[in-house]
Amino acid sequence: MLHTTTVYPATLELLKSLMQLPTLEGYNLAGGTALALQIGHRISVDLDFFGNVDFEPIDILDSIRDISEVSIINQSRAILILNAGGIKTDFVRYRYPLLNSIVEIEGIRLLSTLDIGAMKLAAITNRGRKRDFFDLFFLLKTYTLRSLMDAYNAKYADGSEFLVNKSLIYFDDAEEDDMPEIFDTSLSWSLVKETIAREVKQL
Repeated sequence: MLHTTTVYPATLELLKSLMQLPTLEGYNLAGGTALALQIGHRISVDLDFFGNVDFEPIDILDSIRDISEVSIINQSRAILILNAGGIKTDFVRYRYPLLNSIVEIEGIRLLSTLDIGAMKLAAITNRGRKRDFFDLFFLLKTYTLRSLMDAYNAKYADGSEFLVNKSLIYFDDAEEDDMPEIFDTSLSWSLVKETIAREVKQL
């Protein structure tokens, strides 16, 4: 079952429409929204699609224009960032291996929570946002940090566990970020930091 209360109705409608486009059949939902739809912990607003496919921005744009107003926010050789009906929507050519099979629920293709966990460690290493630390906190209810680190190492042959460990206890960049919209309103930023720091010490 998808936790559809984690996304706004317009986002869910766009997501369902995008999943039906033949041009996008090689892309799967990743990131915070894919995690939220699976575990139901917070509101998420962006759509991030990853695919190990030939990257054809023009084809992507043309297909989306059939279902929504769309404009380009940014584009590079492997990333296309769009505004689709007011919703930030990214497409990324993603060459790293998937650790688990794609999860399909109610017609929505999602990366597994283990893959998302490994990617969250990579995101925190690059520049940890507050929402990434909150996502990791909830992932640690299912996985040990050791198992997520092993997943990171398996996915990113060019990664550095040493840098991940340092980044997991460096919260300065995230301090000024807005609080994510967590359904458990009793959960504090302090507890998230304390929990992650404790898990790092136990590695």
